[in-house]
Parts: sequence; C-alpha cells; structure tokens
Amino acid sequence: MVNRRQQEWLWIGLTGLAFALRAVGLEVQSLWRDEVDALRFAQKPLVDLLHAFGQPGQNGPLYFLMLCPWLKLAGQSEFALRFSSVMLAVVGVPLLRRLSQRLFPRQPGIGLGAGLLMVTSPYLVWYGQEGKMYAGVVTLAILSMERFVAALSRGTWRRWAMYLVATGALFYVHLLGALIVPVQVAVSWVLVRRNRKADWRGWLVSLAVLTIPYLPLLAWQVPLLLHPADTGFRFVPLPEMFVSLWTGYSLGVVQRLQPWTAALFGGVLVMGTVAVERRWRMTVWGVLLPWLLIPVVGVFLISLVRPLFTARYLILIMPAYLLVLAVGWMTVWGYSRLLGGLLAAALLVTNGWGIWCQSRTLIKADFRSATHYVAGRMSPDDLILFQIPYGRHSFEYYWPRPKPAPSVGGTYRAYLPWVTGKGRPAYRWAEGVYTNSGMAPDEVARRMTAITAGSRVVWLVASEVSLWDERGLVQAWLEEHGTLTEEARFVRVTVFRYEIRNGE
Repeated sequence: MVNRRQQEWLWIGLTGLAFALRAVGLEVQSLWRDEVDALRFAQKPLVDLLHAFGQPGQNGPLYFLMLCPWLKLAGQSEFALRFSSVMLAVVGVPLLRRLSQRLFPRQPGIGLGAGLLMVTSPYLVWYGQEGKMYAGVVTLAILSMERFVAALSRGTWRRWAMYLVATGALFYVHLLGALIVPVQVAVSWVLVRRNRKADWRGWLVSLAVLTIPYLPLLAWQVPLLLHPADTGFRFVPLPEMFVSLWTGYSLGVVQRLQPWTAALFGGVLVMGTVAVERRWRMTVWGVLLPWLLIPVVGVFLISLVRPLFTARYLILIMPAYLLVLAVGWMTVWGYSRLLGGLLAAALLVTNGWGIWCQSRTLIKADFRSATHYVAGRMSPDDLILFQIPYGRHSFEYYWPRPKPAPSVGGTYRAYLPWVTGKGRPAYRWAEGVYTNSGMAPDEVARRMTAITAGSRVVWLVASEVSLWDERGLVQAWLEEHGTLTEEARFVRVTVFRYEIRNGE
C-alpha cells in the first residue's frame, strides 16, 4: 500500500519509536542481582575479563568486556547501565528489516508488521531496559541469520566473514547463543533446495571455522553435560516450556494469559503456520519454524541432565516468533482488510497495555528502597545479616556514600556550592547460614551465636530466602534470641530489626 520511500520513513519512525519506548523509565525499577553482577563483572581487570572466555561456568564474557569501556565513559548509574541495552535493542530494528527483505523479498508488509510487533513487544521492551545481555542476544541473532541467508544465497567472503563474526560473538554474549548453529544447519537444507546456486561450500567452510571459537566453551561444557547436577532451576516439561515461552513472548512479564489473549495470539500463530499462503509456506516451515523449535528442544534435552530453562535464555527465537505472527497477520489481511485492521488494532492494544503495566509495576527486588531504609535507621555498631548473602552486592550498590570534593584545575579558581557531609561509616555485615544442605538446627544455632556475638542489634535483609534457608532456621533463631522491633516490606525484599536479648 506504500511505495519504497514511504517504507523508508516508516522504518525510521519504527526505529525512533523503539528508542522512545525503551529509553523512558529506565530508573523505575531497582537493579536486581543479575544487573548488579553486570556492573561488578564489567569492572574487573582486563586480564580477568579475558580469562573468563575459557573459564568454566562463565556466561556472557564478551558482553562484560564490551560493557567495560561504556561504563568508564557513561558512569555506573542505573540509567547508564541500562542505556547500553537500549542502544543494542534499537539496532535490532533495521536489522530485522534486512532479514525480512531476504526472507520475503516481495512482501514488505511482513517486514513492517514484524517490525511494529518487535518495537511494541512488551517482552522486548522489558529486556531492552535491563542491564544484561538479552537485547544484544536478539540483535546478534538477527544479524547472524541475516548474514547467513545473504551469504548462502550469493556467497562472497565478506558476507561469510561477517556471519562468522556475528555468530562467534553470539557464543560469548550468551551461553545458549550457540543454538543458532543447529537452526542454520536445518535451514541450509531448505535454502539450498530453493536456490541451486547457493554457496554450500562456503557454508561448510564457515561451519568448520565456527568450531574454533567454540572449542574453549566445549572444553568445560561436555564434562558438565555428562554429569547430572542441581543447577537451581526446576525441571520444566517440554509442553510447559512452550506455554511459558508463548505467554511471555506474547504478553510480557506482567500480563497473564487470558482466554481472549490466548485466542488472539493463538489464532494469529495458526494463521502464520498452518493457514499460511502457499507462496510463503516454504520460508515459514523451512526457516522460521526450525528457528522457533530447535533451540527449545535443545534446552529441553540439556535440562534432562542439568535443568536450565527460563524464558529469557531462549530470547534468540523472538525474531522468528514475531515474523510468524506478521505472516499470520498478513494472511488475514489478504482475506479481508477489515479483519486485518481489527487484528492489528487488537495486537497493538495488547502490546501497549503490556508496556503500560510493566512501567507501573515494581517487579525487581527493591534493594534501593530497602538499603535507604536501613541506612537511615541503623547505628554503626549494628550488624546486617544478608539472607541470601548475594543480596549484599545490591545493598552495597545503593549504600549512600559521601560526595567527593570538587576538583579544580587549570589557572582559574572556581568556587562552587557543594554539600560535602561526613558520609556514613562502613557497616558491619555477615552472610546468612546456608541450611538447604540438611544442616541440623543445633548447628545453625551454633553458627548464629558466633556470627552475632557482640552485636546488640541485628538487621536481617531477606530476599529469595528459600534458595538459602528453605526451612527458615536463621530467622527462627533470631525470633528465639531477639525481639523484633521493626519490619519493613519492599518488593521481593523484607527488612527485620532484632534486638538480641542479654547479648545472646
């Protein structure tokens, strides 16, 4: 319905809208522990950052390496950390256009539909505002697939080189980014059949070259996969995995699946996969469905040995999901423009409501408020007990610090108003006792007595306690040996103040 020039302006508008939706409200949510980890890891010495590329269990060392110079330039504020994800997310919009043009060269409406759904996706808006690697995973997955399709269809070493760079980077931005390779192996069979001049030799060479950057990961992943272990994730059956992905990717992190939303997204998905027009069928069935299904099945198989599933880990399949939805939307449009318009309105209203709900709901552990609450009430001799201990890093990030004195350089002397203040002394803290290994109550009591010795007041900062003390033995000891004088509840964080009786 629009000419090429108008399409250019529409994509520019979509890119601007993507930036606006992700840049607004970056500081609404408190940083949660994974984001604080990103700050901590990115500040390590360069030697340690490089060593992490071959260190067992490390996820996303390349992301932290790239984040390091950005934090030095922009600072370590919530806004600075999360703005790096905004930039990565916005870059993904024009890349999605290029990919859709290669997959559906004569159907620009599919690309525009997918772009609109991507820009307004509550799930992608959420992770485009989080100080982690997930926005980068989506962008790199799109770039890897776009360069793969381009190189396979026309060859040239430049396309294959760019494909290798994007895919190799994806390996080290997220651990499960390597699942894009089995997808491309399956897709190559379809694309080679469709294009007899496909550069399958270049693909085989590139596939062999890709093993080189993956070898350091393979060295520690294979031994882990051969030995079952508890990973902290529960095992999720495959049907439940699909439902979780479908709900989250359609509605975001706040909305829950309702009958009408299930009918809306389920109907569009069916139209995009089963009732799809014949001219698009090979692309949908041979490219998009493998991209959707193979990573999910791969994570399920890994989880049989080591449970690993959470929806955000599979965010690399989001572009395929959005393209299938766009195909379904265009299929309905082909039957009736009225129905297509109503469907578009329903999808956009649902997305808009999801974004609105996310912007108005505090979801992440609110260590910002909890820290300020404790800092304004505690005395220097009080003991802060963290349960789980990992919460201390988030607490430390928000702990108030004195402002530094202004520095004056050059030949001119400047007098600036500045509130210096004395700041606060370093607080006393201790880790909560890990009891989930079956520790007996007597042993918990002995350790708690040692930890709290000499402390008249103990502040318990409790968050995700079940991961460390499922039976609540630590707080039970405090209840027995102390008097609860204050309690404050924040999102996913609760603060308790106990006065220990008779110095017990």
